[in-house]
Amino acid sequence: MKRIYSILILSIALLFVVFIIQNAEMVDLTFLIWGIEISKALLMMICAAVGFLLGMLAFSFSSSKKTPEKEQAEKPQEPTSHTPS
Repeated sequence: MKRIYSILILSIALLFVVFIIQNAEMVDLTFLIWGIEISKALLMMICAAVGFLLGMLAFSFSSSKKTPEKEQAEKPQEPTSHTPS
C-alpha cells in the first residue's frame, strides 16, 4: 500500500512539472486599475486554490454545527415493548 501511495505521489508531481513547463508563458492580468504580468500556470494554480478555499468556506457554512439538543432529536427512538406484569 505504501508503494502504491509513493507511485501515486510521484505521478502527480510529474504531471505537475509537465503542466508548469507547458504553461510557462507570461500573460497580462488586469483588474480594475491594477495590471500584472504573470505565468499562466501560476495564475491557474492561484485560481484553483481560491476556488478550493471558497468551496471549503461555503461547505462549512452550509453544514451547521449540531448542538446536543439537535443530536438528541435526530436519534431514532427505540421501540418500547409493553409486557404485561
